Amino acid sequence: MGKTTLARAVYNSIADQFDGLCFLNEISANSAKYGLEHLQEKLLSKLVELYVKLGDVNDGVPIIKQRLHRKKVLLILDDVHELKQLQVLAGGLDWFGPGSRVIVTTRDKHLLKSHGIERAYEIPKLIKREALELLRWNTFKNNKVDSNFDGILYCAVTYASGLPLALEVVGSNLFGKNIVECKSALYQYERIPIKKIQAILKVSFDALDEDEQNVFLDIACCFNGYELKELEDILHAHYGNSMKYQISVLLEKSLIKINQFWETSYLTLHALMEQIGKEIVRQESLKEPGKCSRLWFHKDIIHVLEESKGSSKIEIIYLEFPSSEQKVVDWKGDELKKMQNLKTLIVKNGSFSKGPKYFPDSIRVLEWHKYPSRFVPSDIFPKKRSVCKLQESDFSSYELCGTMKQAYEIPTNEVDVSSRADAFIL
Repeated sequence: MGKTTLARAVYNSIADQFDGLCFLNEISANSAKYGLEHLQEKLLSKLVELYVKLGDVNDGVPIIKQRLHRKKVLLILDDVHELKQLQVLAGGLDWFGPGSRVIVTTRDKHLLKSHGIERAYEIPKLIKREALELLRWNTFKNNKVDSNFDGILYCAVTYASGLPLALEVVGSNLFGKNIVECKSALYQYERIPIKKIQAILKVSFDALDEDEQNVFLDIACCFNGYELKELEDILHAHYGNSMKYQISVLLEKSLIKINQFWETSYLTLHALMEQIGKEIVRQESLKEPGKCSRLWFHKDIIHVLEESKGSSKIEIIYLEFPSSEQKVVDWKGDELKKMQNLKTLIVKNGSFSKGPKYFPDSIRVLEWHKYPSRFVPSDIFPKKRSVCKLQESDFSSYELCGTMKQAYEIPTNEVDVSSRADAFIL
């Protein structure tokens, strides 16, 4: 059961205890579309049958307080994303009469704290059995399902990752379709998010500031599932000490989460949020991936490197071949020269026809598993480099440290050499 569904269930179960009722749904989307004064007008019409045209949200606040401060009301504020929305619709306990109840649904825990809301309930993700039941009802309008659809339903549940909104939208879209049409639809959803789901979830992204958006896109495109400490090293190289604050904001807004496995913490985000982040970046240049800010799909990266399609737009390259698609990247070795704003280059696997001849000065993070040459460009260690890991490479630690010593003019023993073979943290 999702936040909105649960709020609606509570609303229906206790509605007869109040003198006035109002359920304002999709507040963030509707306020963006119609304005907060429209929601104030709707609140007044529902609770006291006052039909008034407000010119400004500041005009609505005293009217709401005056008309409702003696009335026992039940008010549901659904999908709130900004503090301002709470301030002009339910600014304080003294706005409503004794015994009133205001229920707020949001993805942002910090927003609730900022408004002085002390009691909060976090809704857990649906387990597979519950998700299948919800999907069946939305797809077939009953719980009797042809067993031939079982595989498709399981795929749809995996796609939705337990998110009720996604299950409801996917189920409605699959309603009335045959097996072939359902399979085709799911394949399309995995490539490009359903517009309704994307529009609703993207509201959370749009409410972030620029650096918070960038950190979210970095994680969604390249670092979902990364060990937290390792990710913090990478993000620190991009954003400095502020990255801890940006991560905390994303956690408060439930856009990412930290999972603990034994003594190690991992940062993850919902599969649909990952898909939406990737779609935002993909929209930067639909025809030419070399003009996007982040590259993670191995076929796009091969295209950019082999066809010399790189540009100054690229900030992160994260290359990891699927085990079934290993190939040699046949490039000239100088394609990185065009990427003057490339900050992170990570190559997890794969073979290259030759090593790189050049590294942009902008690079802060360099990880290259099995670096493809014994030749190390002298610009591999500019002063601003924060992370460098060259694991299982053809040269020895001694050779690489010699290059570092020359580049930095510092004793080799001042370089932190990790326990992994040929891995360096600067």
